[in-house]
Parts: sequence; C-alpha cells; structure tokens
Amino acid sequence: MNTKKYKDEIILVTGGAGYIGSQLIRDLVADPNFANYTIRIYDNLQRQRFSGLMDLPMDGCYEFIEGDILDRLNLERAMQGVTAVVHLAAIVRTPLSFEHPEWTEQVNHWGTATVVESALSVGVPRLLYASSVSVYGAGGTFREEDSCHPVGPYPISKLRAETAVLQGSKRGLRTTIVRIGTVFGNAPAMRFDAIASRSVYLVGVGRPIIVHGNGEQIRPLIHIRDCSAALRLCLAGANMEGEIINAVTINPTVNEIVRVLQTIVPTATVRYTDQELLTDISFEVDSTKLLNLGFQPGYTLEQGLREMLARWRGFQSAFRQTRPELSE
Repeated sequence: MNTKKYKDEIILVTGGAGYIGSQLIRDLVADPNFANYTIRIYDNLQRQRFSGLMDLPMDGCYEFIEGDILDRLNLERAMQGVTAVVHLAAIVRTPLSFEHPEWTEQVNHWGTATVVESALSVGVPRLLYASSVSVYGAGGTFREEDSCHPVGPYPISKLRAETAVLQGSKRGLRTTIVRIGTVFGNAPAMRFDAIASRSVYLVGVGRPIIVHGNGEQIRPLIHIRDCSAALRLCLAGANMEGEIINAVTINPTVNEIVRVLQTIVPTATVRYTDQELLTDISFEVDSTKLLNLGFQPGYTLEQGLREMLARWRGFQSAFRQTRPELSE
C-alpha cells in the first residue's frame, strides 16, 4: 500500500489485477481527468496475476482489497467512500465458460447484480460496466441499438449482467455500459487465450498457428491501451450516463490476423483444422458512436501483434535452427 496521503476521491476497479484492469489502473493515475483520485483495486486473485499489482507508478495513490464480487459484505466495505466503480471482474476465459456454464452465470451475471446492489446500498453514484461485443451474436455490422442474440454461456451471462446494470440505472445509479471487443496487446497481467494473443504465443514459441474452419470468421478487436482509453473517456464524460458504447477499433478476419503475423515472422506456419464449438461464429461491430465522442484509436493490429511477439524473442531463430523438430 502506498504510504503517501490518500486523495479524497476514490475509484474502485473490480478485477483490477486482471488483463484490462492492470493497464487501466496505471492509466487512470496518468490521466489528468483522474489526477485527484485514489485507485482502489478489488480482486480475488483467483488467477494469481500478482504482476498486475506490482511496479505500480510511484506518483499514484493505490489501495488493494482482496475479495470476490459475490461477497456482498466485503464488496460493500470496499465501496465505502467511492465516487465511481469500474466493474471489470468476470470469468472471461472462453474454455472455462463452456466447461462451467453455471459458474460463468454466477460470477458474470449474479456477481454483477451484487455489484449493482452493493453500489445502491452504499450510495455509490456512478458505475461503468465492461461488457462484451459478443452479446450481439453472429452477423453485423452491429451498432449499439441493434438487438442481441448471444450464443454460448459467456455472452449470455454478459447480456444478463447488462440487464442488471440497466435495472440499477432505473433506481438512481448513474451507469454506462461499454461493450468491448477482444483485447490484444501487452499489459502488466497478460492473457493468451483469445485469437490474436493465442496466435502470437504459438508463433512466439515456434509452433504453427491453429485456425479452425476456413479462417474467414471476423473477430472485433481492440488494443489494450485503446481499451483503457475508451473506458476512461466513458468514465470522464458527463454525458455518458445511461449510454451503451461499443469499443472496437478493427474487425479483421482470422486469416488477416495470420497474414499480419506472417509478415512480421515470415517463417510462421499455419494449420487449418475442423471447427470447434462456436468458432464458426463471425460478427462485425461498429464503433462510430465512440469515435463521435472524440475517441481516436492509437494502435493498429500490426503494432499490437509486433509488441507482443517481441516478448517471445528468446525463442526466435535459434529455436527453429537448432531444434526444428520441436516446432511441430
């Protein structure tokens, strides 16, 4: 815990030690809009991403409370004195969401409902909820006013969570829902299970990229720092209350992701295989509303993939030259 004097205004970030949260909590203290805030991090550390809490900026004011969003008593304690909650905590790893649909529903839907009820009980005035563009289902190009037809436990739980947030707004909680695309790029606490990041991992360690189906499925993406910028823009905006905002910067196909990776690493190989469950779903998302609010993307697909690949450089060249049989 930082020993300097804490600031009066507090932002609580649930899931603050996770992939998005670990970047957001650092960017908040560097953002002039939040210069006078203490950042209070609430995370159960289930995935043990301790790196998300390490090496925080020395000029920031931070607090950490270890806890679960399903623990209402502890959550309400964490919300004491809070001006705004950024709710990121969720089960987000796709394989887990299919293997344990009941737990995904419990955490993502009912956990969010607990966050909403706790905020109303304590008197927190503001809630920013990080949802997912996967709530739309297949098709597109989707805009915020389009109907949602989610497929699978994870997107269904996120859409139900949105309903809980909207119900909270009818009871006086000032809410904003940000539907985020699949995030990629370097952050203090990394994930490598989504398509772009998983492909980077495979290339990085010298294995073939695995593509399910023909690779023409569209995947809405956003760089981690662009994601942080979009969340901060929506949190700071006085006219954001009651809004639903898409946050996507690019809509590449899986094949386009592969082609960019092969441009960066020409020796990268690819294997096409039969579809797995739901990998055939293709959807595209429009973020014009976010752009009209003044948001400007800062990172391209190539930039994000290149920076992630750089972290695997110890495996490059020598790995394939000395032990080519291990690249399969």
